[in-house]
Amino acid sequence: MIKTANDYANNKLKVPKAFFEWAYCQMPTYEWRNKEKSIIASTRKHSYCTTKKLVKNSRLTFFDKSRLFVIVLSTSKRIEIQTWNVASFFENGKQVYKDRLINLEVLAEGAHIKLSQSDDNNFRFGLKPTVGLFSYYQPEVYENRWHDRLHRVSELKYIELPFLYVEDIPRVYKYRKQIEYAQKINAMHLANDIANNNNEIDMRIVTKNWLKKFKPFFKNTQYGYKEYLLKQALEKVGSRFIPGIEKYMAYKDVSKIPRSVKINKLQKYLIKQKTDFSYYRDYLKLLKDLKTTKENIVYFPTDIVQAHDKAVDTLNATKRELVQEGFVARAEELKALEMVIGDYSFILPKCADDLVKEGQALRHCVSSSGYIGEHVAGKTTIIFARKREEPEKSFFTIEYRKKRIQQIQGNRNREHVPDDLQKVVDIWLRTANKIVC
Repeated sequence: MIKTANDYANNKLKVPKAFFEWAYCQMPTYEWRNKEKSIIASTRKHSYCTTKKLVKNSRLTFFDKSRLFVIVLSTSKRIEIQTWNVASFFENGKQVYKDRLINLEVLAEGAHIKLSQSDDNNFRFGLKPTVGLFSYYQPEVYENRWHDRLHRVSELKYIELPFLYVEDIPRVYKYRKQIEYAQKINAMHLANDIANNNNEIDMRIVTKNWLKKFKPFFKNTQYGYKEYLLKQALEKVGSRFIPGIEKYMAYKDVSKIPRSVKINKLQKYLIKQKTDFSYYRDYLKLLKDLKTTKENIVYFPTDIVQAHDKAVDTLNATKRELVQEGFVARAEELKALEMVIGDYSFILPKCADDLVKEGQALRHCVSSSGYIGEHVAGKTTIIFARKREEPEKSFFTIEYRKKRIQQIQGNRNREHVPDDLQKVVDIWLRTANKIVC
């Protein structure tokens, strides 16, 4: 017999009274008071209590507000995520509540059943969005040691659970077999990639058979899905994956390797030099800007840092004709990204010369044609981080691309980013991401 939505709802796990008592205490309450009398709306210990003046026409009966609260419950055969709406009313100065189950998620028998309660008190399949007037609510989760219970009692007890948010539970339940297998072969990084919804992981590929096929690659390693993609990308161009290269190269870098460079040799070189591919690529861009002929390019200098620094100094000392067109329009387009936060100012370059001066002052390669061209074309964004009291003096340079900080570089690319600057940059990033569509 096929179960209806109401069948699932009627068989839901019982919520302990402690959950509702906790939820009630999260709601604000009031006390009305004058010299002769006080009316206390609730005897509970609420998180917020507002004192109001008691007068003859004080309004003591009204609806105050409602909030959403989540509880996670589990047995050996079922996991439930229940979202409750708790509404707070005041009747003659006494606080009362109305509870309503909004959403119910049931994880059982390998399925994820999503239910919501309609206005007629019946349930239907599908979740109701928890939408407020201006934004999505973030329901508060009841701390009933649900994570420990999942690990101890539920169908997830056979896996070592990583840190989970409630919204991660359905995914972990769905792919529990793959996570368990990865953990058994001690491929913990891969297991966490699967559990934590790594955006680049394609679960249509990561099946049990796939895991068995690539068991020799992942077993007893810290390799995750990105390392697998790097391996595939290298093999696609006729190379092989050399252990250790994952620290210095990403799979997207493989397509950027010049044809004149032998890939296996490059991997060994980067590992030996302990140098990231992006740094090596910058070095080659610098040589291109310096119009170094192919015959004179040293692809594998004895010391890449020394060679990079020499190229930077040469470029910054060279007079060049730079394309200035597009800078003003770009600065106008992104002017909202310029701001002052704490002791630091964030400033956009207004012309190519600004990038040249930044490169000369900090002795790094932001003045290369690659960065200048990509900034003007909108492929990346260069921002100067300056001390608030010295806005004209170069301090650190930021590359912002695809809503991420790609790099923060100071003098010679080797200066440590001060902790207070890093915190301010994090604030700037969150603000910038709200501005940039």
